[in-house]
Amino acid sequence: QQAALNSTFVSFDGGIQQLEGEDTRIIVPAILSTISGFGIGGNVLVLVVLIYAYVMLANLSATDLMILSVCAPLRTVTYYKRTWTLGLLACRTTEWIQHSCLAVKAFTLLATSQARHNVSSHPEEQSNFRQKNVVITLIIIWTVALVFPVPDTVFSRLKEEGNISLCVSELTSHSQDAMRVFSKMLPLGIYVLPIILSAVCHIRTIFLIKPSSHEESFLARQYENSLMYLSIITVNTLMMLPEWVSWVWMRHSSGESCKPPVGLLIFAQVCIYLSSAFFPAILLTMHVTLRESLSDLCSLLACRRDKHRLKLEGNGNEMHAVVMKVLDERGCVTIIERHSDASCQTLPDLEHFWSERRNTTVAEDIDPLPWERMNQSNIEL
Repeated sequence: QQAALNSTFVSFDGGIQQLEGEDTRIIVPAILSTISGFGIGGNVLVLVVLIYAYVMLANLSATDLMILSVCAPLRTVTYYKRTWTLGLLACRTTEWIQHSCLAVKAFTLLATSQARHNVSSHPEEQSNFRQKNVVITLIIIWTVALVFPVPDTVFSRLKEEGNISLCVSELTSHSQDAMRVFSKMLPLGIYVLPIILSAVCHIRTIFLIKPSSHEESFLARQYENSLMYLSIITVNTLMMLPEWVSWVWMRHSSGESCKPPVGLLIFAQVCIYLSSAFFPAILLTMHVTLRESLSDLCSLLACRRDKHRLKLEGNGNEMHAVVMKVLDERGCVTIIERHSDASCQTLPDLEHFWSERRNTTVAEDIDPLPWERMNQSNIEL
């Protein structure tokens, strides 16, 4: 009780509480819900298409999915209720979960950037991450990311004021030094340093790429991927900047009058979820493989729908001729022939490679079905 009396308020956790005005109670939850809905749909689609061939991008998408499906709804409830109604455990872990997810994104981008730089620096020793190395890297990333923000659980506490509960970060006389160190180490460790190192790796990769006749396609793909990753890093940097500025400001302000404005705090939290929602849009814009995969998926689904509809209208040789004519007009007869109802186990994101694959041996570095060689294959970043 004495410690509680000597504690100093630092910030609200899990969303700003005790806001005044009906507009903030309705508008902010509506904005967060809309962002979460679009972001969850996009990241699920990206995750389904890329989970086998692009594991690190899939990990980024899974992390954004977790942010949008766990952290954003929790803050939506808080803004609507204006008080904390989710209990002690959620209060203790809300900031820790969000900071852990942000750390996973930063460390994944850093690991991928370093790996791609190594490949471009030594094209004669061209090798992608093997499956075992990817698994080990992801385990290390998630372990460090979960441990780094653990002090968040120490500073967060559930505070009772009359008949309402508030989730806050408070500073006691015994934790001042720890808070001072943590408030500097966290933004440096999961924001500033990973961004700088990742950007440097991709910029160096772009300048290291020197096209040659036998490696032109590979280096062109490396160049495009480096630009894509730089775009992801740039968007994350700009979107996370308000959050970390306000976070450091709250912990280094000398008095209540020096605290950041409420508008900045709300804007910073909205930007975090916008960053996660923009990730699928960036991939669709700059990742050629993803666009082609989604296009083939849509074509295959449309062909199957037309085939099923026409079969319901009649049968016999005449109807078969009508079906094939309609499908031929849509340009998808070959897709249907290769994917009959009885043998439709191949994912549709690689159909345009199949005609070459039937009669030739595909090199390992361009194999469109990498999961067929999981035990000995390399996984592209």
